[in-house]
Amino acid sequence: MKIYIPPNSPFLTTDTRTKRWAVPYHPECINGRIGVLLENNRKHLQNKSILDIGSHTGIFSWAALQLGAKFTHGIDVDKRTTKRCIELFSKEGISTSKYKFETNDILEFLEGVEKNSFDTIFCFGILYYMTEPYRLLKLMARASKETVLIDTFTASYSAVQGKDAPRTHPHLTNHILSLPLMISCPTQTEKKDYNLPEYFNRKGRNLSLTTLPTHAMLELWFESLGLSWETMDWSKHITRPSSFRDLLTPEQKLDSHWADIYASGIRVSYKLDV
Repeated sequence: MKIYIPPNSPFLTTDTRTKRWAVPYHPECINGRIGVLLENNRKHLQNKSILDIGSHTGIFSWAALQLGAKFTHGIDVDKRTTKRCIELFSKEGISTSKYKFETNDILEFLEGVEKNSFDTIFCFGILYYMTEPYRLLKLMARASKETVLIDTFTASYSAVQGKDAPRTHPHLTNHILSLPLMISCPTQTEKKDYNLPEYFNRKGRNLSLTTLPTHAMLELWFESLGLSWETMDWSKHITRPSSFRDLLTPEQKLDSHWADIYASGIRVSYKLDV
């Protein structure tokens, strides 16, 4: 596997998500994801302006600059993550003329920018945290001059994650998951490193919603917005055939490979041409 970011990088050594089962931030997974999401789409990065939606630690913004991006602008809703991005980029010696990170409401930011403001937009791991994902897609298509790159969980994630998952997965079939539908599930607002922006109080607890469309629903949305799309190829990293039923229990998750989420369709990636 090609190494884009070394194991001793502060982007990795300071991350708390190294051992989680889904999208762990360890070198193999991160380098694999940089390869598929960015290297394989390098022509959409080189000398391009990039908007990184939900930039979090800025690791994909950093990788985009290493792969030839002209400028990257990261937006996140949590001040802690914005501060961390700036600190990490400073440690890496990246010129401040090459990047900007800010804390802002994602939808409000996109509504305020001019049409075609950025060449390429990253939407990695944020679409399912939006209560209005279609609205986000529409605004990203408006703000992008050329390309939107998406990496997101799908409806089958509701069967494997969260306290309601055991009541969900017995009812999900391949037929249901092939339909254009979306499942919304409650999730804890306060995560370890960040808080979700949209929440409500229920029985003394702050909850947010995850919105999990099927592949068919995502592609219906793309079609309705006049976007052409293609799925990204994870076959280089997939080690076994897998379905969401192979990732139901803690034991199954512990024994899983990071690419199982892509093999099973729990997570999917698209390149959208505007």
